[in-house]
Amino acid sequence: MIEKVKCTGCMACVQSCPRSCIRIEKDQFGNLYPAILEISCIQCGKCDQVCPEHYPVPKRVPQHAWAAWSLDADTRRKAASGGAASEFYRQALQDGWWICGTAWQADFKAVHELSKDFDAIERFRNSKYVFSDCSDAYSEIAELLKSGERVLFISLPCKVAGLLKFLGGGHKNLLTVDIVCHGTPSHQMLKEHIAAVDPYHEATALSFRIDNTFAFHLKNGTRTVYRKVGRMDLYLASFLEGLSYRPSCYRCSYADNGRVSDLTICDFWGLGKEIPFDHPYIGAVSAVLVNTPAGESFWNRCKQAFFFEERPVREAIAGNAQLNFPTPIHPRQAIFESLYKNCGFEKAVSKILKREIVTEQIKIVRISIRRKLRHVAGILIKRYRG
Repeated sequence: MIEKVKCTGCMACVQSCPRSCIRIEKDQFGNLYPAILEISCIQCGKCDQVCPEHYPVPKRVPQHAWAAWSLDADTRRKAASGGAASEFYRQALQDGWWICGTAWQADFKAVHELSKDFDAIERFRNSKYVFSDCSDAYSEIAELLKSGERVLFISLPCKVAGLLKFLGGGHKNLLTVDIVCHGTPSHQMLKEHIAAVDPYHEATALSFRIDNTFAFHLKNGTRTVYRKVGRMDLYLASFLEGLSYRPSCYRCSYADNGRVSDLTICDFWGLGKEIPFDHPYIGAVSAVLVNTPAGESFWNRCKQAFFFEERPVREAIAGNAQLNFPTPIHPRQAIFESLYKNCGFEKAVSKILKREIVTEQIKIVRISIRRKLRHVAGILIKRYRG
């Protein structure tokens, strides 16, 4: 079994065990890890063989990079970035594929689900900045592939790697898309924060992005239960400062320009720095990296749903830190962990990030001024209309 500091929690080992003798244990910070029940173990070694940290999945260098956004205004409005994942799901469903993404379940637990229902696009949409549980998804995908079904799997690169190792490699009927990731806090930390800001358990929906802005937003129907922007919210402050991630995230094997999936999607930070990007559009832009021939074929089928422009691959990579190196460990990480054990998530974050939260207040005022100026500019300059 891999050391805890390297374990990403993909749980390929759990799903592959022929004796079902690997249970899942939680540490004091809420991080989940596999643990072997030695009395039942037959020493087959399967759990080690499917571990992508023991035996890494081959990586590919992206061959093409596209700046893209959905042509559908409603998709752009609801999506965390330019709507790439939503359009990928839609195309796959139109082609008769199964889709697998991450949805909120009870208690705001993020779980991978399989579906052939267009309504699933809504459940899978938007970033979920928390550890996601693959549950039995790998086993279910394997069964679908055996029966000749086609599957689109969109997840974090560590989960893609876990799936590929579980399957023993790629499959002609499987298309994988990884989402560039900063790191994942535990569900336990998210639960603690929600309990603090929503003590009466009113919220039925949670989102982390509003109009391409980081915002912790709890809703009940159309009514806002709680909403704070950026580092004004303690959970987002810890996330954006890289304070609360799973230990393996700070040593991430996938935070470089070698990709394990057919396609990679992320925000296109730094767009226009390599060569001008001159389009009258001010919304969020997705970067789509094409890593394999299968990925290119699928992207070509999806293109009609997007505005797209090819960009230099080096521009997309240079603009996104997580395509170059993992998030560094916060300099006060050890103090945070000590405080967390003694006084819980809310107090630990507020003490560690007090300065950053004050800085965020100043930043928000500046952003508000810039938005007003952009609104005036939008009246004077014809915007992109979809």
